[in-house]
This record gives sequence, structure tokens and C-alpha cells, in this order.
Amino acid sequence: MRTRITVLAAIVASALMVTSVAVADDGDVVIEGTGKLVAAGIGNVEIEGQGQVQLKMSGDVTITDHAGDADIVIRSAGDDNGAESDSESTTITLTGFTGVVTIEGSDFSVSASGKFRRLAARGTGTVFLQGRGWYRTSGGQHGAWTSDGVRLSIAPNG
Repeated sequence: MRTRITVLAAIVASALMVTSVAVADDGDVVIEGTGKLVAAGIGNVEIEGQGQVQLKMSGDVTITDHAGDADIVIRSAGDDNGAESDSESTTITLTGFTGVVTIEGSDFSVSASGKFRRLAARGTGTVFLQGRGWYRTSGGQHGAWTSDGVRLSIAPNG
């Protein structure tokens, strides 16, 4: 009896967390509902939205906090990795960076190029992946980065 209750609870929990995935007419992947994305590869990444993003990477990255409320944590393998900050527009640029960057906020954008050992994102917004690599979403969608790029849109239900 206990096993049946546990299995039933797991099924109910899974049903409540359903995130649907569709492919738009332009080939972009659209994830309905707040979603999660995990990816790795070499190339260019563009992210706009709200939620949390973590990049384990080597390369260049620019982070812009549009709302002024982002929590940005930078863990570097080097000294300063060419970090520059523009306090007026709340933009941080890291050149030749190796390490981990975590961003959490209500409205931010990230532009990065290099080698991404792991990219993890959750929330709503868009992610553009261009180069060579793979991605997987919480909705079960998975695929490869392309030379033309693949755009993943995470949108609220409705």
C-alpha cells in the first residue's frame, strides 16, 4: 500500500509540473511555462529574461542588469580576468574569463562567446545558442546548437 501511495504521489507531482514544448513556424523552440535549460558547447550564447543563469565557461561575457536588481556572483580561476563594470547601465564585461558566473534577477541579458562546460538556466525569456553543442529542456526537448543558431523561448502559460 505504501508503494502505491508513493507512486501515485510521484505521478501527481509530475502532472503538476508539466511544461509543454512546441516548435514555432520560424523553427524556434518555444517552451510554455517557466522552464529549465541545460546546455554545453563552443560558440555564442545570448540570453534575455528573468530567473537564474549559471555559466561555467572560458571566454568573454557581458552581463546587463536592466532592472537594477540582479544578484551577480563571479568565481574566477584567474585574478580579475579583465573585468569592467559600467555603473550607469549596470553592465559587467569579463574578457578572457575562466570560471563560473551566476546571475539571478528580474530583467537581465547575457552575451557570451567561448567554451561552455555547462550552461544552466531557469525562468522565462529567450536563449540563443550558436556553434557546436547540445541542449536539453525541462519539457523534454533536446537538440544541437547549429552554425545558424537555435533560439529557445521560455514563455508563461496562457
